[in-house]
Amino acid sequence: LGSLLANPLYNRIKSNLEKIGLRMRMGWLRSFYYKVEEILKSLFVKNILFEELGLRYVGPVDGHNLSALIDAFKIAAESPKPILLHIATQKGRGYEFAEDRPEKWHGTVAFDVDTGEALDAPEYPSFSKIFGKTLQKIAKSDKRIVAITAAMKSGTGLDEFAKEFPDRFFDVGICEEHAVIFAAGLAVRGMLPVIAIYSSFFQRAIDCFIHDVCLQKLPVILCLDRAGIVGEDGPTHHGVFDIPLLRFVPDFVFMQPYDEIELTAMLHSAVGYNLPVVIRYPRGGGSGKRIPENLDPIPLGKAQIMRGQDSKVQIWALGERLNVALKTAEQLAQKGIETGVVNARFIKPLDIDLLRKQIPTTSLFVTIENGILSGGFGEGLGVELMKNGYSGKILNIGWPDSFIPHGSLAELEKQYGQTAEDIVSRIQNELQRE
Repeated sequence: LGSLLANPLYNRIKSNLEKIGLRMRMGWLRSFYYKVEEILKSLFVKNILFEELGLRYVGPVDGHNLSALIDAFKIAAESPKPILLHIATQKGRGYEFAEDRPEKWHGTVAFDVDTGEALDAPEYPSFSKIFGKTLQKIAKSDKRIVAITAAMKSGTGLDEFAKEFPDRFFDVGICEEHAVIFAAGLAVRGMLPVIAIYSSFFQRAIDCFIHDVCLQKLPVILCLDRAGIVGEDGPTHHGVFDIPLLRFVPDFVFMQPYDEIELTAMLHSAVGYNLPVVIRYPRGGGSGKRIPENLDPIPLGKAQIMRGQDSKVQIWALGERLNVALKTAEQLAQKGIETGVVNARFIKPLDIDLLRKQIPTTSLFVTIENGILSGGFGEGLGVELMKNGYSGKILNIGWPDSFIPHGSLAELEKQYGQTAEDIVSRIQNELQRE
């Protein structure tokens, strides 16, 4: 029936009959015809809603049948009215591994066709896996914990949590805004919701987080997976905007772990903060460190000195970029430039006490982050330095004010001057300008 209603010959006959009916003042015939057509549609056409809105509906069409698709597109091309084609497909059709686990194959790296296994799988568990396992452990002893995700159960590492706690796991579909508002409602009723969303997708829910969580100071823990550059997933998935979007929002805690141990500690600590908390962490594997059974809570707003408290150059690094900062400091030390390194941990609140202690002995502050520079962590630290009387130099290392293209992390770091060698060169240039 859908094909008939969209057929050019049918529509020409219908149009001519309508014109004849109008000229002969036979409005009753026209009304009778429309009534019959509507009844037929309701009997045979599934999605009558689209017809009610004035759209021709054709479908569902088998999206794996080429001849059926060609026929449907011909009908659409000749339709005198707007037309909706309903094409039904199966994700991963024809490849057993993709058919069995469609979510896993939403986006893939290079893989072995015979086994379905990644050719270059990370050696150690990813931050996502560590997050899921840690949350599962916390939930065993804290009945308030519930997990929420937006159609990314596997990607965010919540598979096992969902199996063990099916009544405390909620997949709200591709609706990040609802995920946040739903979490706020649960928090009001005494639950402790933990939301796991990709950083780039969370951009849709900023308003909800501000008004429904932060304004009410609700204990909601938001975990931003894939924060920073995500490599092969490309510019749509690079999570480089979350810091500028959130840094100016009051009344919440914003932090980023250096490694899997610190991620575990931050999750445990967030449970006790009784505030809105955001934890951002990158895509990819950890460093393979053994996570102790008992971890000390991370003091709110306190950074960690890694080396050189009184050095002339101080590098404040955020998250996994601490690895680059430490390499940079080692290379500078070999050149006779003693450099301090701080694991910032917190974007909000910054460790202002430590900054004040370092100001008198520091001539160059360097920040390194996996995010866009405009409005980022480095800019925030620079503002606090100026407010506290610092008059020396500041060098911010991060991604420029542009959309970062597709590419591996190593390729993009080299292209944009983010390697330890690049940073050493930039620091030397800054010091020579004194």
